[in-house]
Amino acid sequence: MAAQNAKFILVTLMLICLSKISAQHLSSARSVAVGGISSGSVGLGSLDWNPAGISSLKNWELSLSNYANTSNQNSTGMIFNSLIVGKKIFDYHFLAIQYSPGKQLNFVVPSSFSIFDSAGNEITAKFDKEISYRQKYSFGYAYSIKNNLSIGVGARFYDVNISDYRYTIDNANIISSYTEEFTSQLWSIDLGLNTSPLKDWTLGLTIKNLFQFVERELNEDYENYRLKLSKLLRLGLRYSGYDNLKFNLESNSKYYFQTGVEYQAATWLNLCGGIYNYKFKNIDAISAGVGIEYAPVRFDISYLKYLNNTDRKNIIDINRFKAESFIDIDYTPFSTDKILLTATFSLAAPREALARIEYVEMLGEIFTSAPQVYAFRPIGRARVKNISDKTIYAKVSFFVEDIMNTPTETRGFSVSPDEVIEIPFYAVFNELISQIKKFSVYDGTVFVSAETPDDYEDKYQTRLLVRSKNDWDGDVLSLRNFVTPNDPEVIKFSRETLINFKTLIDTTESIKKDFIKSKLIFAEWAKQMVFVNDPKASKDYVQYPAETLTLHGGDCDDLTVSYGSLLMSMGIAVAFIDVVPPEHPENSHVYLMFDSGIEPSFGRAIAENSKKYVIRKNEKGKETIWIPIETTLVSKDFDEAWNLGAKEFYEDSEIRMGISRGWLRVIDLPIGF
Repeated sequence: MAAQNAKFILVTLMLICLSKISAQHLSSARSVAVGGISSGSVGLGSLDWNPAGISSLKNWELSLSNYANTSNQNSTGMIFNSLIVGKKIFDYHFLAIQYSPGKQLNFVVPSSFSIFDSAGNEITAKFDKEISYRQKYSFGYAYSIKNNLSIGVGARFYDVNISDYRYTIDNANIISSYTEEFTSQLWSIDLGLNTSPLKDWTLGLTIKNLFQFVERELNEDYENYRLKLSKLLRLGLRYSGYDNLKFNLESNSKYYFQTGVEYQAATWLNLCGGIYNYKFKNIDAISAGVGIEYAPVRFDISYLKYLNNTDRKNIIDINRFKAESFIDIDYTPFSTDKILLTATFSLAAPREALARIEYVEMLGEIFTSAPQVYAFRPIGRARVKNISDKTIYAKVSFFVEDIMNTPTETRGFSVSPDEVIEIPFYAVFNELISQIKKFSVYDGTVFVSAETPDDYEDKYQTRLLVRSKNDWDGDVLSLRNFVTPNDPEVIKFSRETLINFKTLIDTTESIKKDFIKSKLIFAEWAKQMVFVNDPKASKDYVQYPAETLTLHGGDCDDLTVSYGSLLMSMGIAVAFIDVVPPEHPENSHVYLMFDSGIEPSFGRAIAENSKKYVIRKNEKGKETIWIPIETTLVSKDFDEAWNLGAKEFYEDSEIRMGISRGWLRVIDLPIGF
């Protein structure tokens, strides 16, 4: 297949290049057909109109153009006009070079004189001046500032050649002739901008001939024939809000207006038409064209017809010529009717990127105690932007070598053009993560894919912190990673306690069952515990509940995690109470409250004083009574631990307004955690 495509391109190049070089040109076939493309990013076709438009190049692109003059009797057959090569460089930079031997504007200024021979016969001799303006080379550079904004600069090289046919008569009255040649050269610089301020609207702005640099001047006797390039502001507007239609409008500071329409009749076929107007008074020219696309080649053919051909025969009135200044040599009052043919080849074009990762945020560190939770709880968020002009479905994947077997992938998220969304991602770790014995740093990679899951549009390298088994960062929010209600030792302890008091539990009224279970568990658990006041260690080391049961003691963090795990093993919801006193933050403390399941209207069933409990919503959104417990009071009974916990919570939350001021937090650990 690749060999067939290469042969097809080679044959096409031969057909285009085997042509005669002469006469003038009017840009590419597509731009002629639609009345100009200052506002469209159409690759190499934009070079002469707006250099910012070459920012749509995908990689390498090659364009060849031919034309035939249909109203000039001196020019026959197809004429090789131009060869343009462009390249995308480093994602945001674009270059184009044009060689255009057929980009010429030729004139003849007729002159003659008469003499009489010895027999008295009149002899007329012609000494016409031939003037040729050529734009053989052009260069373009564009920079894409962002997806819908690009700027560009174009440089065009012109030379002017004048051939003056002369006669002389010597002393012997012998007439001889010779030709004088005069040449001048100059550079002209254009600036362009292309942007999409609104959806479906594209705006192009070009300043033509902003700077000019003359390399060689004409002889002063021929100053009248120098190429006078006037500065000009060109504005283009393109609307593509309809599925198969695009409308184009061009205007400039010399009051020329062009309008055109492009209709996509099929995926491979485009039909175009345009009107050229001056000051809205009269139609200067009309155009029509057809575009055929068969990847990686696009063919465009167009016809341009001028309605007034007075000055379009390449023989001019010198006074008419002197009154004119030019924008370029493509579209002038002396250009002729023509048929244009352009072939554009996209070479080695890469897959178009659809999405980009703007930023990645890791939501916390990894605790090896319960790595399975990260398959259901987001480990981080990726901010993803749609950099295409169509809606995409983006997915984010995450991978850490060694401790993950394969990348995890999210579901697809719909993202509109230019929209930025945050996509949470997850991790499924393998068994090697449980073997990490010390604080470690791993490299994680975040990928984003759009439409095709296997083709990643962008990737972002990030750092992943993995803590050892008992390592803790001091944040109570992270303390929940040490809660293990499903640990066999925890379940064994709670079940044996409930069995020992089965008769009491069975005879307790239903509304108080969870409260009684919690009280019994605390009593049996507290008998085996010793509180060890070690605040320094609590900031970086936490025991698991099974370890606390084996060691028969711990600090406030260890005891809170242990008793909370026992309650949750019985299906009782728990919340940690995190206290960081603003006046003495080094005296931070944690204890807990649990959901008794009792409705507020039955509060007197457990306490006459309503300040001994907290009314708050449970996981189901129902208001129930929650019991604060100071877990460090294991040397006392349940009631004293309850009284102290209730007193601490009331003073910190109500009197000192710790919750509203942010130094007291209640962190829920829902059932099923």
